Amino acid sequence: MTGSSNVLVGITGGIAAYKAPGVIRRLREAGHEIETIATEAALRFIPEETLAIATGKPIHTAGTWWDQSGRIEHVSLARWADLVLVSPATADAMARVSIGLGDDLLSATIMAGAKRVLWAPAMNPEMWRNPATVRNVETLKGWGHLFVGPAEGVMASSEEEPGVGRLAEEADIIAAAADALRSG
Repeated sequence: MTGSSNVLVGITGGIAAYKAPGVIRRLREAGHEIETIATEAALRFIPEETLAIATGKPIHTAGTWWDQSGRIEHVSLARWADLVLVSPATADAMARVSIGLGDDLLSATIMAGAKRVLWAPAMNPEMWRNPATVRNVETLKGWGHLFVGPAEGVMASSEEEPGVGRLAEEADIIAAAADALRSG
């Protein structure tokens, strides 16, 4: 993936959040300008400082959403981004957008006119197969949102048998982002 585009990486609250710095690093190496939103749940899995180092700039969070500058962060981020990549994407994050909730910075940004959205789901296989998740994914696809994964494999929890729900490999996410940027 070469060429400079504006990529907004949204990180949601799943154990796969620890893989976000690798995706961000690869996007930066390809010459893309990166901004990052981390949900409050994501910050329970990966420190904001780690994400800031990977991104090379401060992270957008619930705490930065409304500041005294008067800047409307979710609208300006939606307008800035050529692509919003949500990686990892939890069932909750996809549900919020698919039913029109905009009560956190990431969902509000996507709903505020994001040009192109690519979801990289990661969750328990049962959650991925849940009829509500299936319906929400179909709704998002119907709106033109794109998906990469989930992949089949061993989950983070040692209690689980391999199944579909694992975050797609970093290379697959990067390739899907490149395709989305080319087609968008």
